[in-house]
Amino acid sequence: MSQHFYVYPLLFAVAAQLFSLWRMGVRWYWAQIARLMTILFASLGALHFSDNFVWVIIAWGLFVVFVVAPRLFARTAMQLQMRRPANEAARWWQLAGRLAGGNPGKMYRIYAAACRLWRNGDRLGAERLLGESTTRPMPEAIRAEAVVWKLSLLAASREFPAAAAFCERLDECGSLTSETQVRLLAARAYAEIGEFGKALWNLQLAALSPRTFGPLETQLWATRICVAALAGDTAELESLLRSRRGLRKRSRRLVRFVAYWRGRCALARGDRIRAVEQLTRASALTHPHDKLWRDAVALGLLRADSLAEAADTLPVLAAATPGYAAGQQALRMAEQQAAGWRALMHMGQPEAGTVALLTVLTLVFLVDAIVFDGTLRQPLWMWAGNIPQAVRHGEWWRVTTALFLHANLLHLAMNGLALWLFGSAMEKSVGRWRFLVVFLTAGSLGNLLSAMTGRYDVSVGASSGVFGVIAAFAVAAYHLEVPLYASMRRRLLLLIALMVAADLTISGLEPQVDNLAHAGGFVAGLVLSILLSPRRTRRDERAVDAARAV
Repeated sequence: MSQHFYVYPLLFAVAAQLFSLWRMGVRWYWAQIARLMTILFASLGALHFSDNFVWVIIAWGLFVVFVVAPRLFARTAMQLQMRRPANEAARWWQLAGRLAGGNPGKMYRIYAAACRLWRNGDRLGAERLLGESTTRPMPEAIRAEAVVWKLSLLAASREFPAAAAFCERLDECGSLTSETQVRLLAARAYAEIGEFGKALWNLQLAALSPRTFGPLETQLWATRICVAALAGDTAELESLLRSRRGLRKRSRRLVRFVAYWRGRCALARGDRIRAVEQLTRASALTHPHDKLWRDAVALGLLRADSLAEAADTLPVLAAATPGYAAGQQALRMAEQQAAGWRALMHMGQPEAGTVALLTVLTLVFLVDAIVFDGTLRQPLWMWAGNIPQAVRHGEWWRVTTALFLHANLLHLAMNGLALWLFGSAMEKSVGRWRFLVVFLTAGSLGNLLSAMTGRYDVSVGASSGVFGVIAAFAVAAYHLEVPLYASMRRRLLLLIALMVAADLTISGLEPQVDNLAHAGGFVAGLVLSILLSPRRTRRDERAVDAARAV
């Protein structure tokens, strides 16, 4: 496999970034566009000087420094801003600003300066600095990011009344992602001041948002726990904790999170003994340098001590009110309406079937490299590869076994990454067995089509099965009829179409790629996914009708 395949994904990523920034505002993102053009020229150099791998290293190095690192540092800064003192987040904002450059870099450096002012107690100065920075013309996405930044600092500083008042003054939040983040932060603020109706309403909007997947889905789960705990809703709290698969890992930070909110729930119910027990456990799990968490746990213990002085007074539980019950019911309906979209966008932690398939592909590659090609000096493709002449002579099993073989590590990595993304989504959307049937059957049919034409001496790889899974993903997105996600669905289908077209075009330019197997796998995946689509039940139809009514 030539070094061109190291460059093609980079070209696609750079082109997508350029198109996005061009639409958002050329003047604002001039520095980012210039850097992307530099990466583009380096990538073209890698394509032209195909015998010099240094160009590939230069192109990918520029991409990491100019594109990946600033976003990674900015995301780290935002996460630290919610968990650690503001001056720790300021360092990361400063690093993100230096690497990002241009106007986004200036905004990140302003965030860093405002964090330091906020940490030193000069909140008015921080707000003035941020307000002055947002008065000049800028894309709505950047302005919305500034709103999220300020609201997150208010929440991290436990200034929940101020955060709730700030949310009341907001008209709109720009992008869908920023609006979802604002809704989640607002729900926490309203719950802390006892306005559970507004908290649940914001949770409903966040649950219905097309952007609530990945990290935001985790944040939605955590915010729902906060609201249930502060309302004294033990049943809902424990149900949410049981629903989280990640709780099985029992990391220190997660155990602390669970203990803290169980303690807060006990406080809301007036159960001083359990509150002290859980909050003491959370305190023992809190690092001495983690000031925000240490202060929150200490405040909880102080409230638990105050319960002893008012032991005869029973608290009024918000969870017992009809309004709270109606809000929770509406929230569950919103979760059901969003379940199909959320499953389709499940591209994080892979499901069991996807993990098993990736494990088998990796083990077969290692056995082939170490035992067959390394020790026996006879590669495994001689017995299991898609050899057209052998297939025509009755060795039909080769069209399936070839799916588990790969030419080199890059070939395996590219197919494995695609399966990690699309396989997890399909397994969660249509089920494990339908996903595996589509992968194996579509991949085998694509390889069979290639064998019947006889263009190659031998072909190997899971690519035809991967294209079948991508086709099934497109069909699942097309069948998602909830009107709330119609716009995002169109964008997603367009992106898939462009991605498949680009891949088939690039594959057509490289003679060693079995493009016919790719196309055959994609067509077979379309047909199979239509035939194997789960039948809609009356309950599903009622959910769609309810979503249309909204």
